[in-house]
Amino acid sequence: MTKMFSKKNLQEIPVEGTSHASGSRKMIVSKDETSSKYFDAHTYGYLPAGVKWEMHQHDNIVEICVVTKGQGIIRDADGNVESFFVGDRFIFPANTLHEIENNSDSEAEFYFIRFHN
Repeated sequence: MTKMFSKKNLQEIPVEGTSHASGSRKMIVSKDETSSKYFDAHTYGYLPAGVKWEMHQHDNIVEICVVTKGQGIIRDADGNVESFFVGDRFIFPANTLHEIENNSDSEAEFYFIRFHN
């Protein structure tokens, strides 16, 4: 019998490190769990107070970010800066250098969804 769907409780997903030197995440859905050739990942990220995810890009991947907790700033390589607050949504086009900085005194949290361009 073919499995029709997949269920996982978010409380059961372990927190793991990220490819950055700081912060952590839960891998809510990995690319291996879907049959989509476009989907890359859906994660929940944790960024401690006073820390940033350094300037980086996702090669040929569009990233959508939704802020669920905290505040800080997001920068791109051209020097554009935007403050972020709970409820804000950002879209980073593929191959766009960006960094996320939590310049507050409490942890920031985010949903990230990534798709291949």
